[in-house]
Amino acid sequence: MSDSLSPRDSRVAFDHAAEDWLAWQQTPWARVYYALVRRILSTLPDTPGRSRDVLDVLDVGGANGVDSLPFLEAGHRVTIIDSSSVLLSEAVAAAERGGLDRDRLRVEYRDLDDRPLPPPTGSAGWDLVLCHNVLHYRDDPAELVGRLVAATRPGGTLSLIAPNPAMDVLAAAVRDGNPGQGLALLDAPTRRSVTVGAMMHRLERADVEAGVRAAGAAVTGRFGLRTVIDLVSDDDLKRDPEWLRRTTELELALCARVPYRDIARFWQLICRRRD
Repeated sequence: MSDSLSPRDSRVAFDHAAEDWLAWQQTPWARVYYALVRRILSTLPDTPGRSRDVLDVLDVGGANGVDSLPFLEAGHRVTIIDSSSVLLSEAVAAAERGGLDRDRLRVEYRDLDDRPLPPPTGSAGWDLVLCHNVLHYRDDPAELVGRLVAATRPGGTLSLIAPNPAMDVLAAAVRDGNPGQGLALLDAPTRRSVTVGAMMHRLERADVEAGVRAAGAAVTGRFGLRTVIDLVSDDDLKRDPEWLRRTTELELALCARVPYRDIARFWQLICRRRD
């Protein structure tokens, strides 16, 4: 099978896998992931040079808005763009279930190949841009990074997340008990997503950082998401509420610490566009 990651194939894969994706979000390991992302985003420094408190937030490939709807709940304006109409409908439904201000939420069914990314109304750029778990599905992630930086206002913040290739190897060998698979993954350029079924590139954080700098932004924070739970093979243990609570506390303590952040399931970069 070809390793091509064509935009159409990714769109179809996500629409077909929408139900599986929503089910994944309810798993203990997904709950740890989202707890870490929420904590990291909640501690971002105030965006400088603003005379108002309401931020314009763009969630690129934001699916059902789990990462960005908390900003809507906090009173900010949120735009979610995605190529899955199914998942965008779920974002609207989630906002309505939560009684959130629909006037501050915009969703756009949009191909990520469309250029440029949409600007906020009456502004030179977005205060905060999220692009989580998207770059590895792109054949040219540096190109999208360039557009993400360009869409961020000077002094604004960009958050990037992608799977960490290091954990592919460790999880295969330790959690799955398959050292041969770990060895095969060591230098593999791609792998197939278990949940979505689409091929994805194995992106090293350092390579994406280079693209961020080339596009005119600085990396201000490096984090690792899920260092411990992805090495545990006992799924029943992961569903124990007390074990999960204590593990989440540990994950929160490890996410910014070297060397733990460097082997976690996902890497996250917080970037600031240069003034």
